[in-house]
Amino acid sequence: MKQINFILDNERFCAGFTTRFGGVSSGAYESLNLGDHVGDEAKNVAKNREILAKLLSVKAKNLKFMRQIHSNRVEIIRNLDDEIAPCDGIITNLKGVVLCVLVADCSPILIVDEMREVVAAIHAGRAGVVGQICTNAVNRMKSEFGSKTQNLKVFVGPNIKGGCYEIGELDLGEFNRYKNDGKFDINAALADEFKELGVKSVKFDEICTHCDERYFSYRRERVTGRFAGFIMAR
Repeated sequence: MKQINFILDNERFCAGFTTRFGGVSSGAYESLNLGDHVGDEAKNVAKNREILAKLLSVKAKNLKFMRQIHSNRVEIIRNLDDEIAPCDGIITNLKGVVLCVLVADCSPILIVDEMREVVAAIHAGRAGVVGQICTNAVNRMKSEFGSKTQNLKVFVGPNIKGGCYEIGELDLGEFNRYKNDGKFDINAALADEFKELGVKSVKFDEICTHCDERYFSYRRERVTGRFAGFIMAR
């Protein structure tokens, strides 16, 4: 079974999504669990991250994971040894630094500006989408690195049932227009957000994490691991 599904892999950039295969974790976390906050043994998570680093031909310290908090906060990594404040989006123009986003049903979003050689990774769950974390990320790419929206390429990775999250009667304010039968259509909200931003290239993965057992799914299993979206400028 494949450990990684690449969506971009050339001499300048690589990006993709891991599966749950090819790691050392066991039980509910079998096997390539990359999440260190879900109850798995720390040594197994560390080994799994080393496996990912080796697959990407970088050192483990070059993998940058966020402490995700279901927010719309975006941070910039300017140096390899930067300590990342809790957030749900990270951006860098550093070469050889792999930005990682952990998910198990939420939307992992990867953005690349090939012109300015800037990359971003975003964790987009209900709170992040309602808080327009993607707008925050794009605006910071523009203000900090000179990116132009027409040059951005966006990849929305595997998520639950096309991005339709069960939220019941939860009031989403202006985002209630994306609700139907107690489900929030995150993909539709994201598509409109990127359209409003002027981003022309947006690709949505059609894989459903809840349905496809190659991926960890919190809704399917509750106690489970996390797979990762990753992106790097080489």
